[in-house]
Amino acid sequence: MPSPAQLDTLCNLSDMVLYPEAVAFMRRLIYDEECMPLSSAQVNGLQNVANTASYADLERFIKHQRDRNWPESKRDIKILYTELDKFFTTMKNKRLRDEFRLLQGKHHVQEVNQEIDELMALVAHDFIQHLVAENGLLAIKSAAGRARRR
Repeated sequence: MPSPAQLDTLCNLSDMVLYPEAVAFMRRLIYDEECMPLSSAQVNGLQNVANTASYADLERFIKHQRDRNWPESKRDIKILYTELDKFFTTMKNKRLRDEFRLLQGKHHVQEVNQEIDELMALVAHDFIQHLVAENGLLAIKSAAGRARRR
């Protein structure tokens, strides 16, 4: 269980770091990679898995979605999960420890891995919440743009 100090840090990270990064993440996919916003089925699936207690479950889901043989019409989904996997891998392997200094210096590998799993579950949950919100806004903008062109 994260300490009160870790939870305070996570709250600040959610607002100050994860929110703008989730916005930039979705905008890059939609504007630079020319992906469509996520469908409600993808959003619901991602949110449901992000609400699980285990980061390992979320990680398996992301890798499964990334590795699926998506038809060309759904390449956007593969791109999203590929980029999400890269983002969370960097977060887990580098940023939690080096940038955010969230790890409490436990000595046993099993304790460190458990702490990383617990922190990543919280970080991923917040990031995905922000990502879903931005996806919704971009979906509305996209629909409004299509309606204007008609």
